[in-house]
Amino acid sequence: MPDAPDILALDFDGVVCDGLAEYFESAWRTYTQLWASPGAVAPGGLAERFFALRPVVESGWEMPLVIKALLAGEKDATIAARWGDLAPELLDGLERADVGARLDRVRDDWIADDRAGWLGRHRFYPGVLARLRALSGGPTRVVIITTKEGRFVRELFAQHGLDVPAGQIHGKESRRPKADVLRALKTGLRTWFVEDRFKTLEGIKTQGDLDDVRLFLAGWGYNFPAERRAAQRDGRISLVSLEDFVGDFGAWP
Repeated sequence: MPDAPDILALDFDGVVCDGLAEYFESAWRTYTQLWASPGAVAPGGLAERFFALRPVVESGWEMPLVIKALLAGEKDATIAARWGDLAPELLDGLERADVGARLDRVRDDWIADDRAGWLGRHRFYPGVLARLRALSGGPTRVVIITTKEGRFVRELFAQHGLDVPAGQIHGKESRRPKADVLRALKTGLRTWFVEDRFKTLEGIKTQGDLDDVRLFLAGWGYNFPAERRAAQRDGRISLVSLEDFVGDFGAWP
């Protein structure tokens, strides 16, 4: 039976919380402000295609660009295979930081105008909140490492009465890669990291000083079937199911 970690580091989107409906709405509103006309109605079927392509997104600035690519006629398979090349081209002179800031303003305005509506577009994965509550105050410290703004994470936790100290949420505002956050956290401590983006885990794998961090791909999150199969074959990355995740650490692979 594996030892319980001292630190359980978790990505937020696709591991703790499923916000696909919010992501699409925020991305659509941002897209219309940048490239269409505010108040435009999304074409039928666009949301479903966006949901299926969510695994290509690493940071929020990319989300309105997925919509731009789809409406420009790019095929879903092309976006999935070539997103790293397509995304910079789709910026078309804009800076990624500016698109990200616009997306954050869209969210802030939405929360100010309709907080209940914004919160209602999110759902926490079954059993996750109960597991986090059970770990609270125990020997394992839960830390959130996310490319989402920390204030949005705190807002969502607060809705469910979960008080996660600000020091345990490392959001986009920290301006540090996830590997750097893990490096600062793990000193002398058993650290496990659960992420739903396979490429992020592959990048951490290449950093020798993080060899002692156990890496898990969240099988219920935003990843493609081929990536889950790759995790099952990987000698360093373990595929964890939601059922195991919400149970005792002894059940983890």
